[in-house]
Formats: sequence, structure tokens, C-alpha cells
Amino acid sequence: MVDKLPAMLAYWDADRRCRFANHAYKKWFGVDPEALVGHHIRELLGPLYELNLPYIEGALRGEEQEFEREIPDPAGGPPRHSHALYVPDTLGGKTRGFAVLVTDVTRLKAAEATLALRERQLATSERLAAMSTLAAGIAHEINNPLTLVQGNLDLAAAALAHADRDSAAVEGALHAARDGARRIRDIMDNMKLLGRGDPTRRARVDIDEVLEQSLAYASNALRYRARLVRELGNAGRVLANPSQLAQVFVNLLVNASQALPEDTSRSEIRVTSRREETSVVVEVADNGCGIPPDVQSRIFEPFFTTKDVGGGTGLGLAISTGILEAFGGTISVASTVGQGSVFTVRLPAAPDESSDAPRSSAPHEASAAPTQRLRILVIDDEPQLGRLIRRLLADQHDVRATSSAREALALLTGASPPAFDLILCDLMMPEMSGEKLYGQVTATRPELARRFGFMTGGAFTPEARAFLATLDAPALEKPFDLETLEVFVAEHALRVAS
Repeated sequence: MVDKLPAMLAYWDADRRCRFANHAYKKWFGVDPEALVGHHIRELLGPLYELNLPYIEGALRGEEQEFEREIPDPAGGPPRHSHALYVPDTLGGKTRGFAVLVTDVTRLKAAEATLALRERQLATSERLAAMSTLAAGIAHEINNPLTLVQGNLDLAAAALAHADRDSAAVEGALHAARDGARRIRDIMDNMKLLGRGDPTRRARVDIDEVLEQSLAYASNALRYRARLVRELGNAGRVLANPSQLAQVFVNLLVNASQALPEDTSRSEIRVTSRREETSVVVEVADNGCGIPPDVQSRIFEPFFTTKDVGGGTGLGLAISTGILEAFGGTISVASTVGQGSVFTVRLPAAPDESSDAPRSSAPHEASAAPTQRLRILVIDDEPQLGRLIRRLLADQHDVRATSSAREALALLTGASPPAFDLILCDLMMPEMSGEKLYGQVTATRPELARRFGFMTGGAFTPEARAFLATLDAPALEKPFDLETLEVFVAEHALRVAS
């Protein structure tokens, strides 16, 4: 009977020698079970012996052992995944040996791997579904100010081509183009928020700021569906990842918009925030179709959805629940059919909230401007950007620009390197990244470490983000305007001088 079991069954005595083995050992190890009797378990296991030794010793101490292990196929095929159980044989307080039962769980492991892959794919598709739902709105938001930029630049160019035109027309067109460009920058800032989803990156986050950014990101999906009511109550800060919180709020906002009826004349979505003792509370309410009582208890389950096929994977609320629980928070719903739903997010307030310095919405200004002309080296693989920075700063500073990181390396580490007060370097460049350039320069000239300042259009690799986090200075985010550039240069000069 035991020879017909699809599992290895054996008995090893206190000296670790085999006293019995069933026929499965022939299939698993290529060893006749009769020939195995009397041999030490090391002879059977070979390289696996040292891995299994802690379990063997545990079984001989009278402790049952359970573990999993990959076992090579003696015929050269793929390894088997095994589940092993070591059961001590104890009599009168003395362990005489132990029985071994090893089952093949290869198919189970393959099924688990397939399921895990499927869950990751569905989680990704849920995020992509939310992104694609908003993609048309984002394009709409960008295309409007982009049209203003292009049209007004055309007007300015036409006015400059005719000497008799009023210079005020050129100035007005350029101001309008700049305003349009700033609108595009703000939109892209909101998009970048959802791209920074590293769950290990947590900070003291102003919940109202994240809500405003989430509302801006979802604005086009909401604008034509409902009247949006904000009741943000200066709720305070939480310790969380702003990107993941934004993902939660955008998901709730999009769900609320989809719950509204086709007749949008009375549709409303209300977003509120408030402080309740040691908690920060956010509510997203709609006056849509509501959720039936028998469904409410299931909407946070993975893969459960009431949407039509293709309308969603049913992971949005499950993912949101996981995100909030990771930050010590909760999410709940109260709903009445025909009257709407209220989703409530509750998070613990960040500690020492009262010690936070008051925040100002005014643009940050340098406490003082540099008193002398600075010598600035600009390194960016986009030649036009280097020329632009040189022209913007030419009245105040001496600027040299290069589009080659290797040229900059040779310049800074040569026999007679010129002196620079600021090395303004792009972080992401094709031939050599700003991080690598910084490392090679400072390896031979460590005194230049404080002279470096970095520009970035988005540190989109974990390595780049980690590198920026180690620097004792902020990065200059692209796109930037003249005022932001001047402030960055002035603050750098003060930091180096201090």
C-alpha cells in the first residue's frame, strides 16, 4: 500500500540511518528503497543535507518539523517542489527516530504563481483602467492651454514681423502664452502625483493638499457629471504616501461620478475633510443610485464589481482598503438606494501636529539675493535649454552651457579647471546621468559637492529618487519660469556661502 502512495514515506533512526523507504524514493532520487536501508541520510540528500539539517536535528529533539524544499530531478527534468513533514518517534521521553512524509506540491506552486501573476496583472489593469478613464480629460485639460500658448506665440511673432504694430500687443500675447504654459505645468504636477507610488516613501502629508490635487486630476471626469462641492476643513496632516492617498481619492471620485444618473441637472458630489480628536476624516458623498444593502458588505472584496463587463476589475476599492490599512486607516460606506452613498476615510493624525509651523500659500522667496555675479555651468543634454538658461541669467551671472556630460567631466576634472560657483546639472541624461557625473567629479574634487545643483523633469527611477534624497539641497523641477530659476540660484548661493 505505501509503495503505491504518490509521496515519499520513510523512517530514520536516531543515528540518522534509514530503516524503511517506500518505492517513491526511486522516482524522486533514483535510488532503490531496499538499497537505501542502513545508509545515512546524508548519502541520500547530498547537497540538500545541510539545508535540511536544522529540521533533522529538530525532529530528533522530539519536535515535529514542517517545511518546503525544491528537489532536483535525477532524470534532469525541472525540480520538484516538495512539502516535507518530519514526525518524531518518541517513547518514554526518548526519541528513537522520525518518520518522513514528502509530498509533491509542484502543481500547487505553479497554480499559486499563476494566481499571484493574475492578481498583479489585474491590479495593474485596475490602475490603468482608472488612468484611461481620465486620459481623455487630461488631454482636454492640456490641449486648451496648449492652444493658448501656440495661438498667442503666433500673434506675437506676427506682431514682431510688422514694425508698425503696437508693442503692447506683443507683450499681451506673450503674457497669455506664459499663463497657458503655467496651466500645463500645474496639470503635469498633478499627474506626477499619481506616478510616485513607492509604498515605502511616507511623509507628513497635508490631507487637504492631496484632496485638492486629486480633485484637479479628476476634474474633467467630474465637471460634466455633477456639481462639485468642497468643504475642506483644514483637517491636518497624516503620515502616508501622497501618491497612494491620491490613488484612493481619485478612485472614490471616479466611482462617485459613475454612480450618478444620466440626468445631471441635480447631480452633486461633495468632498469634506475634518479633524476628529486624533483622526483625520475625509468623506466623498454623491446623490446617485446608491448601493443595495446586500451588496454593501461585498464592495471591498477583491474582484467584486457591479459594473458591466469591461467596466472594471473590481479591485479599486480592495486596493484602496489595503493602502489605507497600511497607513493605519479605514474606509467605510453608508448608502441608501436612490439617495446616494457616502464613503468615509479615516486616518490617524500625524503626531505632534501642533508643532507644525504655519504654512504659507505664497510663493517661496529667497531670504536674500546673491550680492555678486556667479559663475555658473549648465549641463543639459537639450542644447536649447542650456541656451535658454544662459539668456535668462545673462544680465546677472556669467553662464557657460554644455550639452555633453563627458565634456563637463573633462572640464571639471582637467589640469586647470575653471572655477564655478554653481554647477546646474540635469539629472537624467543619455550618455552619463547627473548622478554618475557627480560621483566622478566629486571623487577627484570633493570640494565641488556643494556646488552642484540638479534639474529634473521627474526623477522617474528609484535610483534617481534615492540619490536626490541623499543631497542636502532641493532639485529644480522642470518646467520652471524665470522667477523660480532666480530663486533657486539665489538660495544656492546662500547655502554655499553658509
